[in-house]
Amino acid sequence: MTIYRLTLYLTFLLLGVYLVGFAFSPTVTAEPVVATPTPVARVHLPLILKPVGSVSPACPTSSTNSYAQGPATQTDGDNPVRPANAHADKNLALRGYVANTDPTLRRELVDYGGAPVQPPQFATLFSPNSVPPLSSFSRVYDWKWSPSPEPGSRDAPLTEYRVTALGLQVSPGDVVHVPTSAYDIGQGFEVIVLHADERRVALHYGREDSAAGGYTVHIEGLCTDPNLLALYNQLNATNSPRYVYSPFSQYPLPVLPAGKPIGVARGKEVVVAIVDSGRFMDPRSCHEWWQIRPGYTGTCPPHELSALSE
Repeated sequence: MTIYRLTLYLTFLLLGVYLVGFAFSPTVTAEPVVATPTPVARVHLPLILKPVGSVSPACPTSSTNSYAQGPATQTDGDNPVRPANAHADKNLALRGYVANTDPTLRRELVDYGGAPVQPPQFATLFSPNSVPPLSSFSRVYDWKWSPSPEPGSRDAPLTEYRVTALGLQVSPGDVVHVPTSAYDIGQGFEVIVLHADERRVALHYGREDSAAGGYTVHIEGLCTDPNLLALYNQLNATNSPRYVYSPFSQYPLPVLPAGKPIGVARGKEVVVAIVDSGRFMDPRSCHEWWQIRPGYTGTCPPHELSALSE
């Protein structure tokens, strides 16, 4: 065999070995390149569950309603002047109320007799006027007063009447108005605002900055109109004339006519309480606070005779 033939033979032999090895070699797949993740800060928040049936609508943050101010007269004897939010006859949140679960309680309007002059009418809280379903029946707590400016402390529930705070079934967002009455404090206005916050308003049917005389209506469960609240907060500032002790002096507070919107229902219930010259009355009284009662089909039975003995 010549050198040429030997070289050619070895070349073909090596080429064959290479091709056989390639055919039977395992397939190699390239590993994908994975980018190292950038660490992310994580915040662990508690799980908050909304109770079944609860309603938490967003309250309006603006309003097209406008409100006026007018003179109120300083008649409370507190010196120094007790702040309205710390005054249990102006801010019902201090007293609070508790449900009356007595099975003998009449869960309807009842008859205590009438009033010679039409007092505030609860059906006119709504437009059109209506008697909504009565949804809860409660007693307001009595109050132990402390020397001003300290507020004092809550006492046992009042017992003169079986009900002193009445729940009215509404829909969230229903507009709530100043209740109509036969009273007039001048210039077409009917009430001054004794207290207001985001959830409640206290209306007094007179010019006195006090609930000690005349009618005062407490309305709870509101998204108070933001323009009304802004005016009240401005006139109720700690450096305002309202908090300068000067008996029978006058200073401005919001004044409202009958039917003026004061806010919208925050949820499914608005609670009302009414005070007559310092006494919390029974808001079920058919011929007093419900003289106007369109569509009401109840009979207004006599009030529970045992109320005063409890």
